[in-house]
Amino acid sequence: MPEFLGIPLFGWISMAIGAIIVIFVLVKFLRRPKRKTTDGYLIKDVHVIVGDGSELFHQNVLIKDGIIQKIGGEAIDDAAAAAIDGRGYTLMPGLIDSHLHIQGGFGCHNEEESDVFLREKIPQIFSEGMLPFGITTIKDLDAPKHFIYKLRDKLRSGEITGPELLIVGPNFTAPGGHPASTLGSNSPWAKEEMAIEVSTPEQVSAGIRELKEAGVDFLKFTYQGGDYWYFGEKRTIVKIGKDLMQQIIREGKENGLNATAHVFYYDDVKELLEAGIYGIEHGILDVDIEPDDPIIALWKESGARFVPTVNAMTYENDPARLDHSLHNLKVLFDAGIPIAMGTDNMLESMTGEIEQRELAYYVEAGLSPMQAIILATKNGAEHLGIADRKGLVKEGMEADLILLEQNPAEDISNIKLIDKVFLRGRIVFSQKAISSYDIPEYSYPDGVSRMQYRKTGDAEARCVDVSGYADKNEITQVLNRGDAIWSEETFHVAGNLSCTDWHYARPSDQTELTARKDGEYIKLSGTFKGKAREKTYRIGDGLWYQMMDMALPAFVASEEQQIVFYSIGTGNNRGALELGEFAAEKAGEETVEVNGTAYDCVKVTLVLTAFSWAWTGLFWYDKESGQLVQTGEKGKGAEKLGYQLCKIE
Repeated sequence: MPEFLGIPLFGWISMAIGAIIVIFVLVKFLRRPKRKTTDGYLIKDVHVIVGDGSELFHQNVLIKDGIIQKIGGEAIDDAAAAAIDGRGYTLMPGLIDSHLHIQGGFGCHNEEESDVFLREKIPQIFSEGMLPFGITTIKDLDAPKHFIYKLRDKLRSGEITGPELLIVGPNFTAPGGHPASTLGSNSPWAKEEMAIEVSTPEQVSAGIRELKEAGVDFLKFTYQGGDYWYFGEKRTIVKIGKDLMQQIIREGKENGLNATAHVFYYDDVKELLEAGIYGIEHGILDVDIEPDDPIIALWKESGARFVPTVNAMTYENDPARLDHSLHNLKVLFDAGIPIAMGTDNMLESMTGEIEQRELAYYVEAGLSPMQAIILATKNGAEHLGIADRKGLVKEGMEADLILLEQNPAEDISNIKLIDKVFLRGRIVFSQKAISSYDIPEYSYPDGVSRMQYRKTGDAEARCVDVSGYADKNEITQVLNRGDAIWSEETFHVAGNLSCTDWHYARPSDQTELTARKDGEYIKLSGTFKGKAREKTYRIGDGLWYQMMDMALPAFVASEEQQIVFYSIGTGNNRGALELGEFAAEKAGEETVEVNGTAYDCVKVTLVLTAFSWAWTGLFWYDKESGQLVQTGEKGKGAEKLGYQLCKIE
């Protein structure tokens, strides 16, 4: 074979082909479409709730480097920012909760268990139970100290994504006071971690030094004594001495730490204000105060801030405390007392729905929706000392923001309709699609027009009438307690038993509600316990199984193994008038005997998804007729029966 410069002709040909391939690949690479680099977000044509009571319309908002860079009605040219169409949406500051508890010592009895909770539960709590509800800043008012210090460091380093956290560390209290004898009663470890019990000035000074070295943001102490109901158990707690209370406030200020106090009673609040307290937690809950009460002038003169926790009063043994809380909140607000939203939310078992409910209580107390929003944004930032960077939608502020489908300043229930949440300029939540299912149209068997049920060992009975279903898509349910009607409901439903409209009446407490499906939303109005209510819930194409267990025959007849559905609560618990999300699952087949008749049944389990650990409902449906035969619930190692079928007509 011929050679040139010692290289065979074949070698030259191979090198030429290789060079052509390299040139071809290089040209293709250089001519490839340039991938757009996204840097920040540009929200276009959005309605803005600033956070101070003002609103802006048709605004363009540029977010970069975690900061709100530009806001204005003029077009903003930034090709690197990802565009978000804000038409019809509302942008507002993230919510600030100035009083909650992340870990209360309920399920953790030593540092090892606490570390497991921090490692395995906290990321989920923040990603599923806080950020999706628009909560971007929180202040923890007592948690095991080693837990809260570790969590603070992990949030600051970015190891855990969650709201900005401010802390108080363990609380000062008297020996035998709250939380030492309440939250700390679960274990010696929790007591040591959560309470600094003091009875001498030296102990107070030592505690303040310890907390200052730990880098806490505020001090907190309990200024309450006497009878205290703790999860249904009556206890007597000891109040810290007045001289020690004054010392905590005074020495705290000297060390750059403002003090805030847990307090329930008028006389105690008065003493705290006279001593120069920075913050009042919970408030006056033993009496109603009026605008001319001398304590208001004292409060204004002191400059003390107020953090109500209205929703937490629904836990109190004395129902009057909720009434006092609502009344006094409005009086203090009208008097110009600086108020910031707090909830007393316990994140071990609750979600950010509590913060949304707290705002609804503020409106119930007489504040406008916009005024309630101010308490949870601008006022919260001022209370926590971070108003230079948080609490407002303004240029230069940190981009902790909520993008909502509808305007919460028009209806506070719209605070639930969150499309996106931004934390320091990053999207940390984007609305998930509501699941839809292939549930075929359902028909009741011939001969089934009414079903009667009675609760096991109880005088409670219910009658479900489906005689109007075939012609009018109408079903009624009457619940009797003893000889009296407790509630009456009328449902209009689609073929898959998903509700289209619903009427509920409970005369005993002046409750009468009407709700209708309107596109992707459910609109509710009426009175609940004598108080006017209007609410909007987003449901999309989801199943509105307002009939709960009586809607599940359609699911049982389908090919689906598990479904998620929604229902509006009407009880006396914290789910009242909330759109609860439930998960139903087929759990096999069982034969059950009811009133001497054996039924071959499909067993269905049901949980409230936000509290799946707390309750499991059990339901048995006859395979032949599809009708509900028996209900129950799952307790610790046992099943407790509820309703049983008495008669089918």
